[in-house]
Formats: sequence, C-alpha cells, structure tokens
Amino acid sequence: MAAGAVFLILALIGAYSIYFDPYLDIGKAGNDPGPTFIPWIGIFTLGFGGIAQMVVTFIQSRKVGGFTFSGEFVLSKMWLPAALVASLVGLQMAMKPIGFLNASLIFALPWVFILHWRAGGKFTQRYLIQLLVEAGLVAGGIYYLFAYGINVPFP
Repeated sequence: MAAGAVFLILALIGAYSIYFDPYLDIGKAGNDPGPTFIPWIGIFTLGFGGIAQMVVTFIQSRKVGGFTFSGEFVLSKMWLPAALVASLVGLQMAMKPIGFLNASLIFALPWVFILHWRAGGKFTQRYLIQLLVEAGLVAGGIYYLFAYGINVPFP
C-alpha cells in the first residue's frame, strides 16, 4: 500500500513540476506534442501504477482480514517506504552541495545494505567490501548512463 502511495506522490510532484515549468509545454508547436510528452507518459504510468498497486494490496489484505499488527499486511512495515521517500528527498538536497556522484554513493550504500538484509543475507566481513562495490557500481552506472549515454549535466 505504501509503495503505491509513494509512486502516486512522486507522480503528483513530477506533474506539478512539469505543469508549472514555463519552459516546458505540450502542443504549443502545432503537431509536435512538445518536450514534456515523454515525461507526462511516465508520470501518468507512475501515478496509475501507484493507484493500481494500492487497490491490489487493499483487495489482497481484505481477503486475509485486513491490515493488522501481525501477519503479511503489517502496519509496522511502513517505515521502509517512509525511509525511502526521506532518503530520496535527502539525495536531491545533497546533490547540489556535494555533487551527484558523492550524494549517490551516500544514498546507495544504506539501500544496498537494506536490500541484502531484506533478502535474508547475514552480515559478514565479505559484505563490507561487497556493499561498497555494489553501491559504487549503482552510483557509477547511473552517472555513466546519464552523463555519457544521454548527455545530462550533473551538479
């Protein structure tokens, strides 16, 4: 349920940002839909996907008795999506002062650890190096894709 809500919130934030950007428009150049056509498709997909995720989760939870404090649909699991949203906001705030690559490394390291932990992995000494390498590959891969693949300038 929280994941769907996060997707919907991100879609609404993106829609607000694009709608009020004076440099982006839709359809003011004749048959050309304008530079925001593809972002709007992504925003609608993200928003409707979030709504669909919430509906499916609600239906599944109703079949097993609704949201409870124990079992599959536990309210105490809500900290993880809330932490993701908070860390994404922190990532955006940190990009300008410390740069994309440093902010992405700081963001990726705890999330790589969380993904391993949620997958049932136990922390060993090997993980110390593995987590650093994986976080570096995630941040470096995203940087390389955007900076050199599609020429997006980063702070």
